[in-house]
Amino acid sequence: MYQTVGACCTATQQRRRQLQRFLCVLLCGFLIGIVWAMGAPDHTWNLLLDQGFSEQEVYRSLPGIFLGSFLPTFGLLLCCMLLGLSAFGQAGSILVLLYRGIGLGVAASHSYLTWGLQGLPVVLFLQLPHSGVTSILLLLAVREAWRLSSRFAAFARNQPGEDGEPLRYYWIRFFVLTLLLMIGAAGDSALTYFLSGFLIGAV
Repeated sequence: MYQTVGACCTATQQRRRQLQRFLCVLLCGFLIGIVWAMGAPDHTWNLLLDQGFSEQEVYRSLPGIFLGSFLPTFGLLLCCMLLGLSAFGQAGSILVLLYRGIGLGVAASHSYLTWGLQGLPVVLFLQLPHSGVTSILLLLAVREAWRLSSRFAAFARNQPGEDGEPLRYYWIRFFVLTLLLMIGAAGDSALTYFLSGFLIGAV
């Protein structure tokens, strides 16, 4: 019994440390994005990198706002899901996290270059909630992809790996992450639709 409890505690600590390492990668990407945007203030060059976070058009329709909020992160979730099915998925999932961090850094820099400190309400109410929720979901997706990819990598090297659970749980987790992303995108769309005109107009 004590061995089982100790093993569970060790596994929990390992998962926590793993998420902390993933968060460090995300923060490194964030810093890279800030430096990138500050060195290249022409935002047209950064449209791919900011992943839609800086796009705060006042007169977009509600479906357009939802798609702009949902699709970029959904594409990264899909990428993580496919990377988990590869023996090389661990490296790829790290690049996905780095790319998301760069997007957040570019968006933050763009907001500062455009509005200065007066744009702080835009960041707090329009960008921060969406970027926080989607980044958490992406961290969880990378963890799932990393775990399954390590099993494929161990099999490719003919080494004993972890006793894996059925693959259907992998699909279920990504399905749940997608549902949570849809809910988060719906909330972000409502905030953006009703508040963007007021907040951006007040800057």
